[in-house]
Amino acid sequence: MGASNRRYAHIGDVIVAVIKEAVPNTSLERSEVIRAVIVRTRKELKHDNRMIIRYDDNATVVIDQEGNPKGTQVFGAIAWKLR
Repeated sequence: MGASNRRYAHIGDVIVAVIKEAVPNTSLERSEVIRAVIVRTRKELKHDNRMIIRYDDNATVVIDQEGNPKGTQVFGAIAWKLR
């Protein structure tokens, strides 16, 4: 949530977002403002040891005010940086 003058968000950043599509029978509704942490990005992530990691999609995990995830399950891969 800091560094609001940055142009892009990267893996591990906490963002404020609006839900555009919601799955039925969940606690989240369309046009709801949420806090989320970015767990995957299509833009490659370069490490110091010359390893490049790229994911197929952009994904976030919805978090509450204390920073705990609202859900109990995360689908897909998660970067080691976040564990």
